[in-house]
Amino acid sequence: MICVNFSKQLLRILTAILAISFSISATALISCTALEPEMEEGEAVKTAGKDLYMFDYKKIIIEETSSLDIKIKNSNLYLDLYDDLVILGEIENISEITKTDIEITYSFYDRSGNEIISTIVPGQVDHLRGGSRTPFHYYFSDRDRYIDIEKIKIGVNYKNHHEGFKGNPIVKRQNYYYEGDFLVIEGKVVNLGRGRIKDLQLYGTFYDDMGRVVFIKEGFLAREEMMSSEEQEFVLKILLDRYLPEFTDYRLEVFFEDEIKAPS
Repeated sequence: MICVNFSKQLLRILTAILAISFSISATALISCTALEPEMEEGEAVKTAGKDLYMFDYKKIIIEETSSLDIKIKNSNLYLDLYDDLVILGEIENISEITKTDIEITYSFYDRSGNEIISTIVPGQVDHLRGGSRTPFHYYFSDRDRYIDIEKIKIGVNYKNHHEGFKGNPIVKRQNYYYEGDFLVIEGKVVNLGRGRIKDLQLYGTFYDDMGRVVFIKEGFLAREEMMSSEEQEFVLKILLDRYLPEFTDYRLEVFFEDEIKAPS
């Protein structure tokens, strides 16, 4: 009787061991199967990284679509420190009519001429007088689409602003010098107009030896409003570190809005 009970107990133990062994084997099999897609994904990421490494942004074509009144010029692009594709350039108002509600349009195409993505970005200034230029820039950070870009088409939308300005601020460069790792540019803004101006913005646009825009710097003005014949000084400091694109020239321009506008 004891032997029979012992045999039955031993049988139960062996059965339990076999069940546990089968469960462990099945779990291991499932685990190995689940790991396979992760390995494939890792390989895909590695391949994508290789493609991005081989990406040559210098082969991208920039198409500037100008109009009778507005000219897009000095366009440029490069990969910045964070591997974002940076697009820069200038808009010049070649008419005598002030432009407002300015928007920059960007369209990206592959080698087959198919549009990958498009976007519209507001301009950096509210009013662009005749003969004036304003810089623009855009950061394209969708790295998964870099490899497909063959051409970038840049355009501009705007409205005509027929009211005359009473204000007329100009920038006078006075001096520039080097202070440690900084280029320091000193100057002043003078309101030569007959009216009070507001919302002043000062931009420095920097160019390479081919005249292309390489970076843009907004200057600090202590006062955003100025009366007629009033002036104020400014200091523009540019850090000359290894991440700064090389430049050979620069220009400064101030933008504004009249506090009191002349009748249309």
